Amino acid sequence: MKALFPPLLDPGSLPSRVLVFAPHADDEVFGCGGMLAMHAERGDAVRVVVLTDGVAGDPDGKTSDLAETRRRESLAAGEKLGLADYRFLGLSDGALSGDGALVETVRTEMEDFGPELVYGPSPEEMHPDHRAASRALIAASLRAKGARLLLYGINGQVTANAIFDTTRAWEKKRAAIGCFASQLEYHDLLVKAEAVDRARTVNVDVDGVDYVEGFADLGPADLAAYAGSVARLLKSVHGREAPSVSGGRVDLPAATAVISTWNKLDVVRENLDSLRAQTRPFESIVVVDNASTDGTSEAIAAEYPEVRLIVMPNAAYGACETFNIGFASVTTPLLAILDDDVTLPPEWLEKATERLMAEPETTAVLSSEVIEPGMPESYIEASAAAGDRYMSTFRGCGSLAKTDALRAAEFYDERLFIYGNERDLTCRLLNLGYRVLQHPAVRTYHKTPFGMQMGKRSLYFHARNAWLSMLKYAPLGDLAAMPWKVITKVLLRRTSKEAEGDVTDATGTIGIGRSIRETPGAFWILFKAACAVLWNVPYCLKHRRPVRAEDFELPLS
Repeated sequence: MKALFPPLLDPGSLPSRVLVFAPHADDEVFGCGGMLAMHAERGDAVRVVVLTDGVAGDPDGKTSDLAETRRRESLAAGEKLGLADYRFLGLSDGALSGDGALVETVRTEMEDFGPELVYGPSPEEMHPDHRAASRALIAASLRAKGARLLLYGINGQVTANAIFDTTRAWEKKRAAIGCFASQLEYHDLLVKAEAVDRARTVNVDVDGVDYVEGFADLGPADLAAYAGSVARLLKSVHGREAPSVSGGRVDLPAATAVISTWNKLDVVRENLDSLRAQTRPFESIVVVDNASTDGTSEAIAAEYPEVRLIVMPNAAYGACETFNIGFASVTTPLLAILDDDVTLPPEWLEKATERLMAEPETTAVLSSEVIEPGMPESYIEASAAAGDRYMSTFRGCGSLAKTDALRAAEFYDERLFIYGNERDLTCRLLNLGYRVLQHPAVRTYHKTPFGMQMGKRSLYFHARNAWLSMLKYAPLGDLAAMPWKVITKVLLRRTSKEAEGDVTDATGTIGIGRSIRETPGAFWILFKAACAVLWNVPYCLKHRRPVRAEDFELPLS
């Protein structure tokens, strides 16, 4: 547990030329306000760069006034902390993307100021803008010579390896938070900030320490772990080759297991036990707990101290977002995407890594053979007979992926919430020139019964998300064929055909006909899903990138 609770560091040891990146006006105060007050107190040169206009999510919709209000509030808060050097870039709130444009913007700001120390949001953050800003900052910092990064948490505590006593600066931070009247009307931000800053003091055995700020401290060696991701990102955005940082192929690179869970304590224990038993150990294990109420986070913290645990503030987050938060915190070359209710054979990681590394660089994901209760033997036999093959999706409950490829494809689309997200991500991977390998020789044992899960929620998201993804990525000819395929391949498909293994690879549609027949109010649910599709048409058209890769198939093929 020592890695989770590092010793207090001396703020006086930090460099004196400081640049701060805040996705929104107020993030700098909540994330590192205490540290900024102490920098100002000793006369350091501090500049704050606020990236967005901060108008998204305004309850009253008065966006024309809110941008200026947020700017004034931020300046007033800076005055309380002792800061005066601010830059407001006015980018669109809620629309930041960790792409080349934002990387260049951040890099320009760094070159202009020449910082020795940079504060910015952590990649573990829950807000998409925060994560996008973090990715861009890490990418830009790879080009900066010697700048040290301290990455802060806003929505919660970042996994910190550097903590500082900010007790003497707390009153200034409190006063700064009080300047954000437009935000305090809707959120009790002061209570939240005080709770976060006091939380780590439980593990600090020093008299007089009442408030602590924690950071992920990234030096040049840590940043190098992200270099592969940045190289892919620059190539995908600018179309130019980026230099390899690996110095050649590395056999059996390290991997991180990423698990999203909610109220499944017993099966998560079995999962983590199977990870402990691997012949090739995972370098790191990340569990994102979606605010479970069954004691999951407490049990993991007590029984599995090696696990990096991220606990969401409430249970309203979808699987896409919780997995993305886990993905964003990964620094190893490989990551395993695992459901909470799976167990892995002892040689899972070793065999999967060996097979993936034997593939060309363009293979981004190895999808294992998932064995589930109730799965017909004919299904398993048909998949084994088909052997290794390139796919248009992967099994998100048991796959091994290259971290840089997933980061270049920007992980899961969080608008999907749950279900169908693997095919959607695969479309972006295919557009970047990657492939997905189905490898039946490596098996994952899944406790969820075979086929599409029954219920209104499952039916709604499966139906809605299939159309959203295809509106974004299917060529027009395939898109026009979808209604006919829905009728012939879903509504009229017999269960016996599924049992015979005729749809071995179309895992997302197996059982959908039965779901329509057996779910109460199924046609009303489908009507609501259709309305949601229509509502999202502008979003899909904005992100439309038809896939021309040979591996692409409709989900109903």
